[in-house]
Amino acid sequence: MRNAKLNNRKPRISVVVPTYNEVDYVGDLLKSISKQTYKDYEIIGVDSYSNDGTVKIFKKYGSKIVMAKKKNVASAYNHGIKAAKGDIIALIDADYVLSKKLFEHVVREFEKNDRLVCIEPTIKIRNKDIPRDYKSRFIAFNKLIVYLKKISYHTSTPFAYGCVFIRGSAMKKAGLFNENIYVDENWEFYPRLKKFGEFKMLRDTAQVSYRRLAANGIIKSCILYLRPSISIALKGSFKYDFKAIRRGRVID
Repeated sequence: MRNAKLNNRKPRISVVVPTYNEVDYVGDLLKSISKQTYKDYEIIGVDSYSNDGTVKIFKKYGSKIVMAKKKNVASAYNHGIKAAKGDIIALIDADYVLSKKLFEHVVREFEKNDRLVCIEPTIKIRNKDIPRDYKSRFIAFNKLIVYLKKISYHTSTPFAYGCVFIRGSAMKKAGLFNENIYVDENWEFYPRLKKFGEFKMLRDTAQVSYRRLAANGIIKSCILYLRPSISIALKGSFKYDFKAIRRGRVID
């Protein structure tokens, strides 16, 4: 991970994508990255020994591949961050699809404002995995999430996750993710990052699958994510092993 000033030269984006059996999703993400108007980037796939062809898709798009024992997202992020060579570190989950000018506008915002340490796109729901009868409630839920994110940027605990772009020099100061946290690792990391600057949301969009919420239900999922927040606050850790979820079905 380089520590150069962004305004001295053209910055590179290191895209870290953690995966475990994401063959149904990661190709869509990598295709959207290949269509970006800004081309100075590298892709680092951190794979936990998938057996479904995920690694082949990474290779198709010329990605650097880091194989890491399956532990948790925090561990996967850390493996990717350590391998990154860029000035901007993008942590992007496999089930996102990016608008084509996102990278270009992220770089522009970092160059305009030295105080910025983290940028997120505006998230939109993907229709895949969402039952048609429930689409309206997921749209409403997504709007709520976007609103809460924007508010959280002005607090000591930014509500950032899933698709984030971090200034590399600020990440070095903040340190790595806490690998003792298995759910809501963001809850512990981003307050540390916030000490070094500002967060911002762009109008550029990233579509995300609400597959887990669709499979488990919005209320049950919200309760699940509330539990680690309380546990982290009290004990500093939380362990929970999610089941793997593919398009519309749960895989044990």
